[in-house]
Amino acid sequence: MTHQGWAAGPDTPLWDAQRAMRIIRARARETGVDPSRVMVMGFSAGGHLAGSLTTRFAADVYPQVEAADSSSARPDASVLVYPVFTLSQPYTHGSTSRNTIGADPTESDLATYSIGSAVTEDAPPVFILHAANDQVVPVENALMAYDAFRKAGAKVLLHVFEHGGHGFGMRGIDADPLHAWPGLVRDWAVSEGIYHPIVRRPDAGLA
Repeated sequence: MTHQGWAAGPDTPLWDAQRAMRIIRARARETGVDPSRVMVMGFSAGGHLAGSLTTRFAADVYPQVEAADSSSARPDASVLVYPVFTLSQPYTHGSTSRNTIGADPTESDLATYSIGSAVTEDAPPVFILHAANDQVVPVENALMAYDAFRKAGAKVLLHVFEHGGHGFGMRGIDADPLHAWPGLVRDWAVSEGIYHPIVRRPDAGLA
């Protein structure tokens, strides 16, 4: 089966994500990136990809192209925002499932490409964020994700807002409880040692 013309099929997005992580680490010295503090974040269908990288970072999905491909593709932390966690009904997002494994997937496809099937204790720390009234990607995806990572022994934190629907971002939420979510992610990243905030001296000015 091909995936939108790509011979790697459903593994094509994971191929890209693994390559991206490995190239970031391989070029860390020249770009000034700390290769031990690389976090992945994904929203909705992107949350499925980020979750796939979080759990299948070591999967052999493409042939080695260059020396960079010997670097680890494991994220040091992962943020999954209203993620598509399962590709099975009744809780999947239909177009994400169809675009990933087709309209008539086998049980094997569903098991392989639903994130929960590959969760292990080797997963990096995971932050999951969702809204309870999401009508596009049901909140059950986040609940299943939390349960799967917790049962596997991975570090996981779940935050569910009462409302917000699907696709909330950072604009237009100043007067809403949703405004807290970027800070929640930042504080969690600090606690996990992924993000080191810059502390300005009172006399440092704005420069």
